[in-house]
Amino acid sequence: MVKEKKLIYSFDATKKARFGILPRYAKNELLIKWFELPNCFIFHNANAWEEGDEVVLITCRLENPDLDMVNSSVKERLENLTNELYEMRFNLKNGLALQKKLSASAVDFPRVNESYTGRRQQYVYGTILDSTAKVTGIIKFDLHKEPEIGNVKLEVGGNVKGIFDLGPGRFGSEAIFVPRKPGTTSKEDDGYLIFFAHDEDTGKSAVNVIDAKTMSPNPIAVVELPKRVPYGFHAFFVTEEQLQEQANL
Repeated sequence: MVKEKKLIYSFDATKKARFGILPRYAKNELLIKWFELPNCFIFHNANAWEEGDEVVLITCRLENPDLDMVNSSVKERLENLTNELYEMRFNLKNGLALQKKLSASAVDFPRVNESYTGRRQQYVYGTILDSTAKVTGIIKFDLHKEPEIGNVKLEVGGNVKGIFDLGPGRFGSEAIFVPRKPGTTSKEDDGYLIFFAHDEDTGKSAVNVIDAKTMSPNPIAVVELPKRVPYGFHAFFVTEEQLQEQANL
């Protein structure tokens, strides 16, 4: 890394992407079934579930991360990030794999109502990234709708149910879905999206709470914080009851 100014790993665009599916109760690795799709790189998955003979994966797919430190600058590599939401299907019976593009660029950090983890679900919430990989908005996808073919930018319509724009000079974090009522008895999108936002003009950070069902531009709550929260990748939500359980251990 020091002598050649390269990362310790590199991306080989000449090879296909391989996906291994292991039965959850498998006793050994011999039960893995392998599938191939066109070459890609994946940072984050949204969810996966079984449909008949198929395993369905919803993920953010990157064509080529371009990790060559010598031939491209950091700015150039970030501008080439084309993370897009994809549906991938792996047929365990005939061994075939298919994929379908669900969004334009650039989407990442996909989250779902975690009561539906491992179950067929309808909504995915992601972040919109600008050319410097900063989060400029929160986007909601409806997997029951078809994407608008030929879209070159992220906008409401087709399978995009809503976009919350953070506004000029404001950048955010991964958005966590918190259900109004835990479980699967209420509407899947009945809940809140919670994330940090930092205003680079004022230097202030705040917790934002928005309505996941409506994706209204008017937040339900904005809680200003006494200190700045640095930009990061991931977050999670715990209830007051869970915090009390930890305190009593």
